[in-house]
Amino acid sequence: LPRAARPAPAPATATTGETDQPDAAARRDWAVPARTGRLDGIDLAWLDRDDPDERAILIRAEHPELREALERDVDLDTADGPLNPRLHLALHEAVANQLWQDDPPEVWATAQRLTALGYDRHEVLHMLASAISGELWHATREQEFKRDRFLSALAALPDR
Repeated sequence: LPRAARPAPAPATATTGETDQPDAAARRDWAVPARTGRLDGIDLAWLDRDDPDERAILIRAEHPELREALERDVDLDTADGPLNPRLHLALHEAVANQLWQDDPPEVWATAQRLTALGYDRHEVLHMLASAISGELWHATREQEFKRDRFLSALAALPDR
């Protein structure tokens, strides 16, 4: 439907699917919180978090510090070295999609464990992204994503 013809915004908690999983809404709310405000003329409250493209917009809205670099299509110099903003957001999306689909469920278990250790949500997302990025690096060389190695990387977190 055109945006003007859509019904009122969805409630803050995710309700689609997974009725057999009591923590599905909490997991999804943690992965991609509902937001208000605007980004590039888009009313964030109207976005459907079940839609991966609209989730990507919400993830981008969480990173206002990347806006200028994205517009200029340049890397940022950070204390940890260069940061490619598109890759950074893509890794956030990969983690959010894993959490959204609960696949593998160990990603959510690891997020909960790290949160219980006192890490903040965004730091946990970066830690989860480090596990998937490592396995993606291996997969480009071996032509195979090895689930066991990925799960071992999750279990090894935190890395500091």
